[in-house]
Amino acid sequence: MRMNLEASGMIEFFELLPQVCSGGVYLLDTKSLKFLFANHFFQSEIFAHSQEKEFTLDSLSALVYPGDVERWEKEINKIESLQLNEKREFVTRFSIPGLTYIKWIQFQERLVKIPSLSDFPLIIGFANDVTEKMVSEENVKEQIQLFLRLFENASVGMALQDWEGGYFRINDRFAEITGYSIEDLTNLNIKRANGIALTKEELEYFNILGDGLEIGEATLTRKDGRKINIYRRTNTFRSSSGKLDFFFVLLDDLTEKKQIEAYLLHSQKMETIGNLASNLAHDLNNYLQPIHVFSGLGMEELEQTNETKVDHSKIKEYLQKIMMAAQSARSMIHRIIRFSKGVESDSITVVDISAIIQSSIPILISDVPKGVDLEFSFSETSLYAKVDPVRVSKILGEIVSGSIFPWVKGEECKGRIVTILIHNEDIQEDRILVQISLSGIEAPLVTSCHETNRSIFEEDESRWSGIQIIARYIRNWGGELRVENLGDHGIILSIFLPVSEKIIESDWNASRQKKLGEGATWEFLQSKQVWIIEDDVPSLESLSMVLALKQIRANLFTSSLDAVEELRTNVPDFVISDYRMKDMNGLNLLRKIKNHNQNLGAILLTGNADGLDADNLVSEGILVRSKPISVEELYESILLSFGFL
Repeated sequence: MRMNLEASGMIEFFELLPQVCSGGVYLLDTKSLKFLFANHFFQSEIFAHSQEKEFTLDSLSALVYPGDVERWEKEINKIESLQLNEKREFVTRFSIPGLTYIKWIQFQERLVKIPSLSDFPLIIGFANDVTEKMVSEENVKEQIQLFLRLFENASVGMALQDWEGGYFRINDRFAEITGYSIEDLTNLNIKRANGIALTKEELEYFNILGDGLEIGEATLTRKDGRKINIYRRTNTFRSSSGKLDFFFVLLDDLTEKKQIEAYLLHSQKMETIGNLASNLAHDLNNYLQPIHVFSGLGMEELEQTNETKVDHSKIKEYLQKIMMAAQSARSMIHRIIRFSKGVESDSITVVDISAIIQSSIPILISDVPKGVDLEFSFSETSLYAKVDPVRVSKILGEIVSGSIFPWVKGEECKGRIVTILIHNEDIQEDRILVQISLSGIEAPLVTSCHETNRSIFEEDESRWSGIQIIARYIRNWGGELRVENLGDHGIILSIFLPVSEKIIESDWNASRQKKLGEGATWEFLQSKQVWIIEDDVPSLESLSMVLALKQIRANLFTSSLDAVEELRTNVPDFVISDYRMKDMNGLNLLRKIKNHNQNLGAILLTGNADGLDADNLVSEGILVRSKPISVEELYESILLSFGFL
């Protein structure tokens, strides 16, 4: 080919073309379909395998990828119909011998007339390797097709919205969840664009973020008006220039999931309540037993008055035992109420650790899984520490329930035991040891000094967050937590607490009794108008009898509305009211009475003080007391209200 061009002086021109074009440059004779010139690109990239000295269009056609042969032949046939100076462009795939991949070549040609070379028109062409570009485009197309298939067949609702909030594509699941088809949503968008009023429910479907990301659960109104629980995620997509392109909305219907979760939670609660009720019934029967027995013995003793002299010491002994049993029941009920609170502030006080754990046994038994045995060993002497008693009960509940260290299952579940020991032997006299041994758990390997003292805010100890939080509470009480492994399925938790001095109550009670016995004080109170409002008649009568012992005659009401009606003619100086009543709660009633008497003194009785801020109520002259209230506590509260204590 070079020999034919040397005489024309064009060879230098064609040799310079590769410097301008990085691809192939060729000159094709339209009559013979021979390449009059082909630069290094063709010789090295296309025809490197060929032994031919002259190349024709047929030589190139033989390398065309089978899938493009038909299209290539059409392009060859078009050569005869090309007009002078007409341009054309096309892309064809080639299977080059020695290459493991298909090569894409883009051809750009023009029909020209060069009389010095040929009497017939020639084709000047440029060929560029666009394999990388075309493969990328093919991959993009495949990804788009894959996305569309996923989009259309997804198990969650998907939709695309424009920057104004109008929907331009939704999948079948989106329509199923919302009840709106793409036509419905398009019509809503047209109505909104035309200024036609939309309902609040219809506007929900255009309520997306103007920028950023929205994730979370929400309530959505379907087209049929039914409200459903959904999980919603909204993404903002922008172009390469940063311009807002479109929104992607994902919806998942949580209604069925919520129903299942609620059912499972309800079942778990009912099972826990059943276990707890069974254990509480057993303990309450233990408390009621001495009440029944000793009250019966007291009645028999009094019935013998006509025959023999009443043994007052026996009567006193019987009453003391009845009061002890009632006080134990009262303490247990109060502890259960505090334990049941979802959120409570710490109430740190000096308590007997053994008594706290003993009163928690019914709750622990209800928390522990089936097949787990609980064993307890208590110190013979009372051991006092300054802790939050409710928090202590909850910590023990978390440990025995398996939320901290999971219990083993299957054949290995034999021998699952919790042993709790409370003593201060073999350790410093100023410390109490609560030792909890767990056998039959999935116990990881730990070193207590390292793991329990680590910060709960570090990133890599999520598995230890439970034990670390427990350690934090114990440190707040001035104590220390140690953890020791007992093989693969056992662990010992040792809680060391500083010993606190017991609050001496005898002297305080004596001084209180002295004040309560001051006749002048009670004579002053006898002149005051006192109301008792309680919808439980036995409770109302018991409070009335206690006041009657101090010659205080109170007005009794079994309904808060009756008390409000009485306000029209009488205003009390002092009120004792139950909190939870059918018509109006006690706090609202007391505040209504205070509108008539700003100096009103009051006691609000409640079995559960949830939602009551006792400290703030004191500033209103209202003392909050737990039910059942003892005689001494009631007398003290009355005197405190009038400023005698």
